[in-house]
Amino acid sequence: MKETVLRVDNISKSIKRKNIIKNINFEIKEGDICGFVGPNGAGKTTLIRIITGLIKPTKGAIYINNYDVNIKRKEALLSLGAIVEAPIFFEYLTGEQALLNLSLLNLDYTKKQREEIVKESLKIVGLYERRNEKISTYSLGMKQRLGIAQSLLNNPKIIILDEPANGLDPMGMIELRELILKLNKDKNITFFISSHLLDELQKICDKLVIIKEGSLIWYGDTKDLIDDNKSNNLEEIFVNLMKENKTI
Repeated sequence: MKETVLRVDNISKSIKRKNIIKNINFEIKEGDICGFVGPNGAGKTTLIRIITGLIKPTKGAIYINNYDVNIKRKEALLSLGAIVEAPIFFEYLTGEQALLNLSLLNLDYTKKQREEIVKESLKIVGLYERRNEKISTYSLGMKQRLGIAQSLLNNPKIIILDEPANGLDPMGMIELRELILKLNKDKNITFFISSHLLDELQKICDKLVIIKEGSLIWYGDTKDLIDDNKSNNLEEIFVNLMKENKTI
């Protein structure tokens, strides 16, 4: 039986008396690749910030690897890697220098361990041969892969990606997709991916979470959603769901 890596337990968030997130519940199991979908303004980024501990919910709790993010923050976040919006680096540094600096945040690593995990992370994302080049020379796709390398430094159980394909050309999108599938297969890393690119999500996600106006309207297997709607076009299904008024 697969372990629950992420549990969103009755989460609500209000800002200036406006309900941004409304009683959302779902869980993601070890090894899942879960897409997170909703129209602009649905509350996706707010929920991701709650999950990653950047803001606190008004009600409810987030559990990562069975640790409550608000109570056992350090223990919870040690199992988490995340890129919220675009990865940001000092572009005058090389890729290797940037990751070595970031690895200092883990006080449990020795210098040798830091060097080894940075080396391994760069190899995994295909940037080891470019490790001594300044980040300013990297393409957008390379910077995105460097961001994923950064998220690997803590040996996470789950990686959260917020619109990871934004601005990528077709080759960059293919490289990103293949990297996600490789990390999932080889390291059993769980992914929670927010994206507007439904065709990309359909290619890699076995689970989907769909929200509208801060409420959960679908959570389950991608295959079940497609079968229930008798359509293999996720974009078409999404448009139809947005026209309905149901929540779960």
